[in-house]
Amino acid sequence: MGSKNQGNRSYRRTAKGFLRKSDSYMPIRLAGDLVLFAAHGINIIVMHLALQTDIMKEKDLTEFHSLQWKYITIWNLAFQIAYLLMAIACDISSLFKIFEENKIVEQIKRYRKTFFSAVVWPSSILVSSLFWPIFLYDRELVFPSYIDKVLSTSSNHMIHSFITVVVVWELITFPRSRPQSHKWNLMQLAVIYVAYLVVFITNYHITGLWPYPLLYSIYGTIYFPLFLFAVFIIYLIAYFIQWPLVSLIHGSSKKVAE
Repeated sequence: MGSKNQGNRSYRRTAKGFLRKSDSYMPIRLAGDLVLFAAHGINIIVMHLALQTDIMKEKDLTEFHSLQWKYITIWNLAFQIAYLLMAIACDISSLFKIFEENKIVEQIKRYRKTFFSAVVWPSSILVSSLFWPIFLYDRELVFPSYIDKVLSTSSNHMIHSFITVVVVWELITFPRSRPQSHKWNLMQLAVIYVAYLVVFITNYHITGLWPYPLLYSIYGTIYFPLFLFAVFIIYLIAYFIQWPLVSLIHGSSKKVAE
């Protein structure tokens, strides 16, 4: 019984320690999140305007535009925008003591860590770690050269490189502790993965188009399921690799409790 009470006190000290750390980072984190959100916003406007030009009448670019929401890159961009809005709202509420008693705000604050851990971090690391090795090997497999007619190199880096900057910034400035159970996080990760598979495979059977040219080469062979399985394994690795980094940057729960 005494050991159990001691463990509970240790856990409370740990939580308070992480809370104090989070509070100390809050002003600089908020400023950084506003800059990151603005950068994403500007790039989205630039990409949107580029997609409105007459050159979009070309067949390849018309197909590219029609597949816009079939790219995992776009899904991840939406996740990052949603998270940054969530993070900015939470930190403004805490920093300026507004809407602190609002139940919706409280729920958003509670879900923020889960959303980052289970969705934003692994999706961002997956996109960057998959895209660039394949792009450097043969860009035509994932980002054909005709796309350069509408999306600049800077826009390409914004949606495939800058996304890593966003999550690393949050990793450093937003202290978190390793969850006692990964079950809930992994369930959300799996739901997103399966939902994406359903969307882009269904789209292929309806339109005959894959978002990535690589898939035309491997669909119908053993390499197709193997590729999807490998992607899921990378997705899992991307999720689990964040926890040693959290401990390295912010200290383990044991260190914080002490």
